[in-house]
Parts: sequence; structure tokens; C-alpha cells
Amino acid sequence: MDSKPRRGRAGQRGQVVVEFVLASAIAFTLMFGVIDFGRALYAYDAVASAASVGSRYAIVHGSACTVTGCPATSATIKAYVLSQMTGVTASSLVVTTTWSAAPGCTVSPYQGPLCLVKVEVQYPFKFVLSFGRTVTMTAYSEMIISQ
Repeated sequence: MDSKPRRGRAGQRGQVVVEFVLASAIAFTLMFGVIDFGRALYAYDAVASAASVGSRYAIVHGSACTVTGCPATSATIKAYVLSQMTGVTASSLVVTTTWSAAPGCTVSPYQGPLCLVKVEVQYPFKFVLSFGRTVTMTAYSEMIISQ
């Protein structure tokens, strides 16, 4: 019997292992990249939703509001936004509220009807595959106070 075909097969076995390792490393990197970008998309959606929830709370709890927690302040808006958060670390959120005059707005400090309120939410997102890099996601919502 000739031993040449046997050596060829043994050498090919090692080659198959190397090819498998390289291919699986690339496949796992792509898979985890897709998962990481999915997490980032979810976090950004949560941040955008938080800004919208905060501005809706502010327009309903304007200066003419008669229930508890009126008028809305930066502190009450932040507390409400943090209480509504799911899926992200609420303690990492930075919630900033500003009021400004709009045409027809006569109430000072701009918390009355027809005044604008802007709620901006920032969240530091860490990608798993970027070895600790942080991306700050920012979203804001601006609405006219209804009360």
C-alpha cells in the first residue's frame, strides 16, 4: 500500500480546522455585531420615547392644571420620565427641560397655555464589541402646553 494519499488527507484535516476557525470567527463577529446594533436601535427608541413621554407630561401638567404635581417642573418631569423607562438603565439618563415663549404665549416663566416645552433626553450607550466605547444617544421632543 502506498502512504501518499494518507498524508494528503492528514494535511487536509488540519487545513479544514484552520478554515473552520477563520470562518466561524468571522461569522460570530457578524452575528454579535447585528445583535449589538439591535441593542443600539432599541436603546435609541427608548430614548426617543422617553423624550416624547416627558413632553406629553409637561403639556398636560401646565400652569392651569389642578391635579397633584402641577405645574410641571424640571424635577417632576425627570422623575416621571425615569419612572416610565424600561429596557435601559434609567439612572444613566440625563433629562433636560426648557420652556420658551411662542407666539401668543403671555405667561412667565413660560409654563402657561400656548407656550413651548422641550424635553431632551441623553443616554450613554456602550457597544459590546467596541471594547468600552460609549456613544451618547440624544433625542428631544417639543410640544405646545395645552393647559
